[in-house]
Amino acid sequence: MLAAVFAVAGAVAAIPTAELRPLFTLSEGLALPSDVAVGRDGRIYVVDSGNHRIAVFERGGKRLSTFASRGSGPDQLLDPVGIGIDPSGQVYVADKGNHRIQIFSADGAPVRSLALKAGGKDVAPVDVAVDAAGKTIYVTGNNNHKVMAFNTDGHLLRQWGGEGVNRGEFRYPASLAVGADGRIYVVDILNTRVQVFDLDGSIYTVGEWGVLPGQLFRPKGVALDRQGRVYISDSYLDVVQVFSSAYKFLHVLGAGGKPQPLTSAAGITIDTNNRLYVAEMLKHRVTVFELPP
Repeated sequence: MLAAVFAVAGAVAAIPTAELRPLFTLSEGLALPSDVAVGRDGRIYVVDSGNHRIAVFERGGKRLSTFASRGSGPDQLLDPVGIGIDPSGQVYVADKGNHRIQIFSADGAPVRSLALKAGGKDVAPVDVAVDAAGKTIYVTGNNNHKVMAFNTDGHLLRQWGGEGVNRGEFRYPASLAVGADGRIYVVDILNTRVQVFDLDGSIYTVGEWGVLPGQLFRPKGVALDRQGRVYISDSYLDVVQVFSSAYKFLHVLGAGGKPQPLTSAAGITIDTNNRLYVAEMLKHRVTVFELPP
């Protein structure tokens, strides 16, 4: 798909790029990895979706362990998609097939489950993130097109959205991230944008439909760096684009003046050591890069 990236009327637009350096890939035993998260101790947690489990790697890339298996028990998962880690190191998994959020210890021991329902119907979660204070759990719902916020006891605090194209509405919300300032970033897949929600009620939009630099075609993952820049993966354009903290397009990540080729890029994350992790589902791997300083 790279040959078609940012093409219009057969002409390829000039592409501003920022250099990044590939470090290594995580692939041992993975099948259709959909998302990735990094703990404070540097351990890397990969949603091994095809195997209905979580794979754990050390910071250097060596696989340490796996936990969970296919099923509906307290230590099992069914079609997991997204993952998040709270400040204490607990691991939260969007257990889509079981309509719940599964919470594990950092070592993979089951802690508890959060069943998801709306209007008496089961909700299929796609991603989960916990705020910096560890007090609010945010979940995107695939079949109710909403973002839901829970406290740590599992009580629903608020929800918003619903299916639609207007600001504040979604068509299949997916990955989400919570900024240090509390802003919530939600990938709105079929509306080809990332919506940003401020605690004061303000709503911002990052990206728009298209195949030119700064536009999105099939956004999947979102992550923030320490400067508040917004990184968005696109599974159709096969790139990661970067926007400023004011949500203006900056550049595409790449090397040698060309975009870094990716395959079906899904969930992404950035750790405190300025590393970018990209789940490439159809390549059955997570690729790790060093970001530009």
